Amino acid sequence: MQETVSALSGLGKKAMARADVAIRSRDDSLVSLDRPRVDLAVPRELGIHSAAPMAGSDDDLPTYVARDFDSQLKIALAANLPGRGNFVIMVGGSSTGKTRSLYEAIYELVPEWNLVQPADAAELLDVKNSPPRETVFWLDELQQYLGGHPPLTSECVRALVRHGNLVVGTLWPDQYAKWTAGREDVHRLVKSAFLIPVPDALNAEELSKAEAIAEQDVRIRDALDAREVGLTQVLAGGPRLVMCWEQPANAYAKAMITAAADAHRLGVQSPLSAGLLTAAMFGYLRAHQRVRSADYWLSAALPHATEPLYGDVSPLFPVDDGRAGTLAGYTIADYLAQHVRRKRRTEPVPHHAWQALVTKLRRPEDLRRLAAGAVARLRYCYAERALRRLVDEFDDGRAAAELADLLVRQDRLDRAVEVLRRRLETHPQDLLAGRKLTHVQELWRRVQKVRPPIDPRARDIPGVVAEILFDGGVCDELRREADAGNAIAAERLIEILAERGCLREIRERAELGEVMAAEALADLYAGWGEVDLLRDRAKAGDRAADLRLGKMTHLAARRAGVTNEIDGLRTAVDEGRPEASLQLCTLLFELRDERNLKAELNAGTTGAAERLIALYTAQDHPSLIRLRAFGLDADGQLVTPEQTP
Repeated sequence: MQETVSALSGLGKKAMARADVAIRSRDDSLVSLDRPRVDLAVPRELGIHSAAPMAGSDDDLPTYVARDFDSQLKIALAANLPGRGNFVIMVGGSSTGKTRSLYEAIYELVPEWNLVQPADAAELLDVKNSPPRETVFWLDELQQYLGGHPPLTSECVRALVRHGNLVVGTLWPDQYAKWTAGREDVHRLVKSAFLIPVPDALNAEELSKAEAIAEQDVRIRDALDAREVGLTQVLAGGPRLVMCWEQPANAYAKAMITAAADAHRLGVQSPLSAGLLTAAMFGYLRAHQRVRSADYWLSAALPHATEPLYGDVSPLFPVDDGRAGTLAGYTIADYLAQHVRRKRRTEPVPHHAWQALVTKLRRPEDLRRLAAGAVARLRYCYAERALRRLVDEFDDGRAAAELADLLVRQDRLDRAVEVLRRRLETHPQDLLAGRKLTHVQELWRRVQKVRPPIDPRARDIPGVVAEILFDGGVCDELRREADAGNAIAAERLIEILAERGCLREIRERAELGEVMAAEALADLYAGWGEVDLLRDRAKAGDRAADLRLGKMTHLAARRAGVTNEIDGLRTAVDEGRPEASLQLCTLLFELRDERNLKAELNAGTTGAAERLIALYTAQDHPSLIRLRAFGLDADGQLVTPEQTP
């Protein structure tokens, strides 16, 4: 016993506390080592960044600097105890101190409770029907549990909370925006949590507390003296991580780090194998750098990309696969991932990176997110490959339906039917696949009736067919109902046409005297600043155009400051404000700013794909049909039917 105490004499207070509990459990059988507890948790394993070890520091973590939100956090955690628990999410950027603050609050409130770090949502769902009590469910990087298969459910969290447990998690702002923007159960779950926002920097009062602590803790002193970023970022090694990417040891190290950061940008959360990283690096190297063998790239990049800067902070760090002595791959430090994401926000991901990810990722959750990221960027060729792997290798019924939709859009109806029939052969009770098959067959019959004679010289899908395939026949059906006198169908048709930028048809209907079409046309002209066109229609007696003319002074003033508005909305998108994405893309559509819409498309901004297609529609762009059906390649060039898999 004396030997053990002597060996622990250099540890800090919390490390000593953890060791003391372990010692007493061995000597006095007071605690079972098989039963994880909050006060036995290793902070690094909970996701807390290691800080720089410096002479004079006597704790495993720097002294905690109390934050203004700490009291709110503790109230949220303890509000319903002991009878019920709570679900709390810390939302803030990387290395802002959210995980450390959560750990400190939990440690203070319930040090003797059990602590569980589930590997995925499935582990939580397993205990839903017989939950434990007095347990903290620690869900750092909460998005990993939300986007899995199966995803975490509100029913599961409610069951855990009802039994007096605490469910706690962390999210970046853009992830919080993403997981609160929809209406599915997982979105309602995140909205139901008690939210604790974590600012990027300490305020004046918090800095004053840090100055007092700095007199005793040299790491706090050094972090305060570094002025380039905030205290929490310096403690997490942020500036040195950035330096490894911006001023790398060699081009191969930068290529590997950039590939990992772009994978993170596309939603990949699992560790990346050395083989995947090496294959992806091709797209980030210059021609003369690619002359050497891929083995050389790996040997030149990996030591620098994984070298600890101090403590165990490194740009990429190895991760096991849950068994001793194994390597699942490498994960990028989240502060660096966030920095590179901002720097490369609108840069296209190279083809070889897409190809490496779509062929070498091993977890279905990552493939789903990759497919969604590809669709958001109109990179349908990569979405198709990811969806095919989900169908063929992971028996994913939802992916089969999404793949069928993609094939229908490209007039590959026979392939879509084949995918769905194969699904139903092995899963005859799959209602989604059954409904989808029926719908595709109905579309096929409808298309056969309207398809013009085949022209062997034509490279594009015929226009009338392309629209039916694009929206599943929605507008085609609404037109027939509207022309038959259905007022509700007519109203809905104009709403959809306006949303899609179908200027020519709206104008034709307005000229036929349809009031809603005239209003939609006036709105489009006003949004685009087309004063002369509005004036012409007003002179012809169009009241809707006359009303919009009166507002053009206000719109002209708005356009004068449009650059600042775009910059402000982009900042809001990066901060995770859910409404900012659609506002930004709508503004760019109104400005007919194709260049910036394509930049937002590369960023995967919500609404960019739809607004770019709407802009092409309004312009009667010659590439519209091909863009809508086949999308773009990695470099942003139109894909031709011959390039499809």
